[in-house]
Amino acid sequence: MAETVKILQAPQAGLSDMAKLQDLNVESILENIRQRFEADQIYTYIGSILAAVNPYKTIPNLYDFEVMEAYDKRHIGDLPPHIYAIANDAYYSMWKQTANQCVLISGESGAGKTESTKFILNYLSKMSQASAVETGNDVSVEKCILQSSPILEAFGNAKTVYNNNSSRFGKFIQLAFSSRGVIEGGKVQDYLLEKNRVVGQNPGERNYHIFYALILGAPDEMKQKLGLGAPEKYKYINQSGCIKDPNINDQQIYSDVNEALKDMKLNDEQVSDMFELLGAILHIGNLDFITAGGAQVSSMSVLKQAADLLSVDEYQLANALTEKTRLLRGELISTPLDEHQARDSRDSLAMNLYARCFHWIISRINVRIRTKPTFHSVGVLDIFGFENFEVNRFEQFNINFANEKLQEYFNKHIFSLEQHEYNAEGLDWVDIDWQDNGECLDLIVRKLGLLSLIDEESRFPKGTDGTMLDKLHSNHAKNGFYIKPRVNNSKFGIKHYAGDVFYETTGFLEKNRDTFRDEMLTTIKESRSDFIYDLFEDMQESSQPNAAKKNRKKPTVSSQFQESLHSLMSTLSACNPYFVRCIKPNSTKAPNAFEKTLTLNQLRYSGMLETVKIRRAGFPVRRLFDDFVRRYRPLLGKDTQSSHSQHKCISLLSSYESTNQKWQIGRTKVFLKEDLEIKLERDRAERVETLVTKAKACFKGYRARKAYKATVAKIVFVQKYCRMYRQRRRFLNLKDATITLQRYERGRKARQLFHVMMEERRMEEERKREEQRRRAEEEQRELERLKAEAKLRELEELQAKLEEDARIKAEEEAAKKKREEEERQRVLEKAKAIEAAKRLEEEQAKIRAEEERLKLENELRIRREEEALRLEKEEAERLVEEKRLEEEVRRREEELAYAMQQVMTHFDDSIAQLNSPSDLNLDKYYGDMFEEADQDSEYQDDDPDEDSVSRKSDDLQYWEGYLNMKCGGMVNTWKKRYCVLRDETLMWFRAKQEALKSGWLMKKGGGTSTLSRRNWRKRFFVLKGIELAYYESDSDGAPCKGIINIKQTKDILDSSFGRESSLDIITDKRTYHIVADNADDLSEWFSILMRVKNANEYELKQMQDEDANPKNAIGTLDVAVIDSVVPVHLQTKPNAFAIITAERVFNMSADSPEDMNGWLKALTQYHKGQRTYSKEEILMSGWLTKENTGTISRPGITRKKRYFILTSHSLDIYKSVDLQHKLGAIALNRLCSVTVPDDKMFKEIGTWKFTIHSRRYSYNLFTPSNDEAWKWTYAIQEVIDSKPPIETPSQILIKELREASLNGYNDEIDKIYKLNPILRNVPYMLKSPLLPLPYGQIMSSNLDKGYTTLQDEAVKIFNVLQGSEQLPDPMPVIQGILQTCQDLKPLQDEVYCQLVKQTTWVKDADNLNNLRNWQILCCMCCTFIPSRSILRYVRFHIKRQVELSPKTQMAAYAGYALEALKRTRTREFVPSRDEIIAILGRRDMNATVFCHGGGSCQISINSSTTAGQVIHTLVKGMNLDSCYNRFSLYEKSGLVEKAIDDRSVVADILAKFESLNAQNDDGNKDSRFRARGLSDRGKPWQLFFKLFCFLDTQSVKPDSIEYSFLFEQAHEEVIRGKFPATDEQLIHLSALRMQFDKGDYVHGDWINDLTEVYPVDRLKVKPKEDNDFGFQQRDRKDTFISGTLRGIGEKTLKRLQKSASDDNILESVYRDDVSATITAIIDKWRTLKGTSAERAQNIYMSFMRSWKYFGSRLFEVECHDGRQAYPKSIWLSVNKSMVAVHKINDPNPLDEFPYEKILSFGAPIPNEYKIIVEGRRSELTFDTTEVFEIAKLMKAYINEIVKKRNMIPA
Repeated sequence: MAETVKILQAPQAGLSDMAKLQDLNVESILENIRQRFEADQIYTYIGSILAAVNPYKTIPNLYDFEVMEAYDKRHIGDLPPHIYAIANDAYYSMWKQTANQCVLISGESGAGKTESTKFILNYLSKMSQASAVETGNDVSVEKCILQSSPILEAFGNAKTVYNNNSSRFGKFIQLAFSSRGVIEGGKVQDYLLEKNRVVGQNPGERNYHIFYALILGAPDEMKQKLGLGAPEKYKYINQSGCIKDPNINDQQIYSDVNEALKDMKLNDEQVSDMFELLGAILHIGNLDFITAGGAQVSSMSVLKQAADLLSVDEYQLANALTEKTRLLRGELISTPLDEHQARDSRDSLAMNLYARCFHWIISRINVRIRTKPTFHSVGVLDIFGFENFEVNRFEQFNINFANEKLQEYFNKHIFSLEQHEYNAEGLDWVDIDWQDNGECLDLIVRKLGLLSLIDEESRFPKGTDGTMLDKLHSNHAKNGFYIKPRVNNSKFGIKHYAGDVFYETTGFLEKNRDTFRDEMLTTIKESRSDFIYDLFEDMQESSQPNAAKKNRKKPTVSSQFQESLHSLMSTLSACNPYFVRCIKPNSTKAPNAFEKTLTLNQLRYSGMLETVKIRRAGFPVRRLFDDFVRRYRPLLGKDTQSSHSQHKCISLLSSYESTNQKWQIGRTKVFLKEDLEIKLERDRAERVETLVTKAKACFKGYRARKAYKATVAKIVFVQKYCRMYRQRRRFLNLKDATITLQRYERGRKARQLFHVMMEERRMEEERKREEQRRRAEEEQRELERLKAEAKLRELEELQAKLEEDARIKAEEEAAKKKREEEERQRVLEKAKAIEAAKRLEEEQAKIRAEEERLKLENELRIRREEEALRLEKEEAERLVEEKRLEEEVRRREEELAYAMQQVMTHFDDSIAQLNSPSDLNLDKYYGDMFEEADQDSEYQDDDPDEDSVSRKSDDLQYWEGYLNMKCGGMVNTWKKRYCVLRDETLMWFRAKQEALKSGWLMKKGGGTSTLSRRNWRKRFFVLKGIELAYYESDSDGAPCKGIINIKQTKDILDSSFGRESSLDIITDKRTYHIVADNADDLSEWFSILMRVKNANEYELKQMQDEDANPKNAIGTLDVAVIDSVVPVHLQTKPNAFAIITAERVFNMSADSPEDMNGWLKALTQYHKGQRTYSKEEILMSGWLTKENTGTISRPGITRKKRYFILTSHSLDIYKSVDLQHKLGAIALNRLCSVTVPDDKMFKEIGTWKFTIHSRRYSYNLFTPSNDEAWKWTYAIQEVIDSKPPIETPSQILIKELREASLNGYNDEIDKIYKLNPILRNVPYMLKSPLLPLPYGQIMSSNLDKGYTTLQDEAVKIFNVLQGSEQLPDPMPVIQGILQTCQDLKPLQDEVYCQLVKQTTWVKDADNLNNLRNWQILCCMCCTFIPSRSILRYVRFHIKRQVELSPKTQMAAYAGYALEALKRTRTREFVPSRDEIIAILGRRDMNATVFCHGGGSCQISINSSTTAGQVIHTLVKGMNLDSCYNRFSLYEKSGLVEKAIDDRSVVADILAKFESLNAQNDDGNKDSRFRARGLSDRGKPWQLFFKLFCFLDTQSVKPDSIEYSFLFEQAHEEVIRGKFPATDEQLIHLSALRMQFDKGDYVHGDWINDLTEVYPVDRLKVKPKEDNDFGFQQRDRKDTFISGTLRGIGEKTLKRLQKSASDDNILESVYRDDVSATITAIIDKWRTLKGTSAERAQNIYMSFMRSWKYFGSRLFEVECHDGRQAYPKSIWLSVNKSMVAVHKINDPNPLDEFPYEKILSFGAPIPNEYKIIVEGRRSELTFDTTEVFEIAKLMKAYINEIVKKRNMIPA
């Protein structure tokens, strides 16, 4: 504190305010600044302007918190000059001036602008915190604003030759304050980031701080993740020679940035993504290129690191860097770039990545500190200083232009406006001269100025820096501020306010265009990282539709900067400015060093002398008279007599200074000097304080007196209560004593009485006990006597009873015997009678049955005769009726045609005579023809309705009202309908649509139980206003069963459970349980009911005013299909008119002529039956032949020629060019599509066909001209693309979920799921897709698979998901779903959404159906990559489900799916059965890889394992790391093979094999793969591991594994006939192979399969008369086939060989040659007896290596050479160093082409390969089916050359 006071009270060197200098010149100003600088007093005032000199050191205690407090609420000048004084004055001026403030900090680079900005922000933050503490507000916003500085400095600042922390971008930080002075938010606006610094710096400078901080400050695990090493390794940060600076702590920068990022609420994933991008930029900088068939990446390992960090495919990134593609007639043409162009692409990628990342950081900071509109703001402008380097480029041009504008702003406020106001107000003033830079700015920004010419040249495709410089010289050489160099070079100069600067124009146009090639943008947008994609999401490709138009208008960098600068100046102009002029004392950044010349130059060009002069002589404080009086009213005495404000001002100011030196009076304002204003403010404050003190004293006295009176009243009140309490206590004590005495006396008497009563009771009890004893004894004696008597009686009764029982028993036995005898006789007689009756009954039944049979037969015969007669009669009547109906239809068709003709004939008269009688009566012609489908209600003339009057909008796009209609059917019936015309659609309803919603629902009232269904009733619900009524039916007049007031309900709950979609409406008295048919309907009801419940009156009125819902309409009509609307005269309907279309006529009748005229005006788009178009409306028109594919064609209907007009909304169809008969229209929206013309169809039908798919129909259109077909296709597609995207409710909710998740609103997420059943699992079938799918039939080869439309297929898939748990084997269903998604790409996102829906809000996460859906989701994640928005949605869903059910089987599948999404690659085939089984088990699958010699090995792969990864695994496993040649995987079947690209997914290859096997099982004969050249019948398909690139065949050691591979592949080339050797040499090689395989020859050995050791195809094309083996050929008996083949040519023979269906046929033709060859091989074999296998192998390889070009891959091609230098059939040889041309079987090449001479190669069209060689006039063109194999092999060899040259190990 003592040090702080010492600083503030220290004696001031020189003058603290240079406006007080006596000797006013530049030298005195310079000396004053020097004296203060040497005394460490770096701040000096010029009035209210602050000059700050950079000390290049830390001055102790200068910026302590105590210093801040000292400057709080102090005027400028009260304390020594300080940056805090400016910040304090700006802060409090918001209230004093009630206006926004801004502080402009200017100066050269290195003058201390950034530090000054931080001091101001820190001071304002402290002031805000102090106010926040007083008001109890949070101060987190201030912290965020301060914490943004480390981030902005790390990413936007760099070391330059002038400054260690130079801002390489401009920023305007605007702080928004509340009315209490608390910072409530802010905004950071950035300007012109120096992107070029990312890729290059001047000597002694550094790149942006963040790169060094990341490398030197990041933890080891982070650097290991990013693949970062020492900073010297990276070109982008080491090329300037300056990596470390002792004054810069990179480790601390990294730590500060991390802390600041946390304060910005960036999560760990976002921070990690940001650092990965920075690491990728560093790796991109290390990419280099060499020329080999165009530019090639020299280091694929570096490229892979960069690609992995960017989450893109490394091969795709390499192609984007080295190739340029363009679209030519629908085909993409790739052109290789040269080295310079490739390096430009690399740098462009790095710059755009960094720039986009920087802008993203700015946006995140703004999101964190954003605020609502507040009181006022203080802005701080920290923009790049004026720069003049040895080489000044485009960036310096823009920077200095910005400084010119700021200097103009400074001049305008300090000199121009101020002096203009002095003169305007009539002050006594002498103008001060100052340096005006307006002419310099005119040179730059005026019409045809420098910026205009630069932009103009940038838009010319052929514009160069040279042509731009010529234009600048020619237009501005005579301008005084333009400098044309005397030496003719690539520079131009400008005389800026700060001095002359020359600019190097090299790269001007490229930087101004800021080109970022589409190939690069496409690659970046395909990144798996959402962070990378989001950076470039809004950047559009130039190859998109309308790209050419957009490109011409694409703003350049300079125009964008000029526009943002203009916006900045507008913002500054609306603020009260403060100026801080930063001065650099020396150019070496040394402390205590003061260079007079450097400082003097800054003082001169900044106009410091003129500023001091005008501040000294001028009056910077200006106030209106009334404002001045209002402000200083406390200083005005009461004796001021005048009431005029001007006089009051003069009176007051005269009392302070009577000489008028420090003030003047203008016409409307008072002008003051700052010191006088400070004195006035100080006196005002004292006076106000005095007055306030008096007011406070009065108030305190009043408050004290009031408090005294209140205290006295309280004392009296307390005394009263105290006395009352004392008296009451005395009374109560006396009362208690009395009661105590009474209690004791009553107790004594009661005890005495108690004793007497107890004695009496004892005596009474003794008497009672004695009486009871005597009575008990008497009763005992009497009881014993009675027992004895009873026993005696019982014995007597027992004896009598026994005697009676014996007698009765004897009598019963006798009677029983008698009854049994009688019963036996009776049964015998009855049986005899029954038998007789039965015989009689049977005889009678037989007689009756015979009579009944005869009767039935007779009746049946009569009935058949009657039925035959009736049928004959009905058939005759039917034939008569059919004839009558046919005649009636023909008659009515004639009448209809005649009526239509009459309507069109009398149209003019009908329009002119709306109310006059007409002879045309449509009722006569159509009265019996039309009937409305719905006949529920009849028209009533006496039905008055106040809504019968129609109403319309201003643009006639909306009209509604009641009309009488008669349309459709066979009965002439008029119906009254409520009609609405909206959105070019006419809709009619039964009544006016007053209800917000209506429909059928199931209702149960009185509780929520759903067990008893007897109480359920189906009711028609109608929601009108806040009342929900339900009726028995939807008919008019149906009784209302009840009304629910929605506003008075307690709650409305979504109670859906299981398959039931229901909601509960809870009221005070009961609960209504309501069930809808489906979740979509329930969601609509729930949404509208909640809106009504929560709506206020205004919102409810808006809902009631909404338009009619087309879903409730009973009929609709598109206005586009209306041919004409004509008034008609009907006697019963005077206000009638007719709507005529191509197929129907609608009769309408209004209630009044005005209504009819209104409807006619709204509906009539045609005049006299003819459509009128403006010239701008018609995009294209012409004749086309139409065929409707969306309806059932009627017999006899053929294609018809129609006239089409394309507008921006529809494709209109007319019968003729006069547009008098419109046949229909196709409304175009974003879901429509158009198929391109097909060459194949043209060859079949002779015309060009293209198809338009609309919502209802698909139309085939034909034209004989190809150009015309393409023009129509492009024009229609352009209209479709111009339409806004159609969003479904699911897409809208997905967006809401994304926004809620990004902001961390978990409650909002739960609410979205709760309120929207469309996002949740449902048990019923889906009616429509969740996403918008293109219209139309699926017009492709997929029709063979039974596909219809995308909508139908989407619904089918969802229905399959419903019952997936019931399938015994889910594999076919899963493969079917995946195959459908593979065939129909648009369905992939749809199926993802369906699976997410069905796995959301499942009560039992591990139930079978849910797990099955998760299994399918896993398969989808392993097969397809969804679009970006759906990918985010799926990831969000998976993570959320894992959080909700962490320890379940579902969570395990979810984790597997999430990992699969990170690595999934584009697939060509759906997973095989084995792969699906592995996915369902969440494990890897096994694959078998074969090698030569029958060897194989098992490898573990997943759904994304590539061939390159498998190769790496095999090479490691076989210890082939140090091999000389390169391996690859092959698809192999017999001798047919194809190399697999390293990027190919191995699981895809296995799925292809499974598909092929399935086709073979079905008898398809693998036609699909035979077309690819991949078929060898009868051979199994295998993954084969073998050599691909032969780089060094001579150095391979014989005992190595690589040598075995080399030997086997050399022999493979021999037996394929791709090795140039004579027959004798081939015989020798075959014998050596036999010796290697079987050892010494044994008698009887034979070669069963010659193809295994000898090229048999060579025998098939060899002339028959040749004998190359040196032995006598045996005579052969010519067969018909062999004789025929011998006489034909070689080419025809090959064709016949290929067409042969069985190899045995060829074998029989050449069996004699084969037999002779085998014999020759065996003879040679015999001579090798005793040769070991190793020796035979070495001899074999020695011979192969003796060929100079051993290791070359030979391709048989046909050459197209205009010079005919080569034969037609040749060998194209590809090896490690060149491409050569050989004659077939000729070891010596005809020509050689080293890779260094090859400029480009590729296949422009299928089966044609082109090579362009440097120095050769014509291209080399070859016909071959192996173009991809040749290109792949050449690229592989070129990559190896690149690696070798750069000494990078493979």
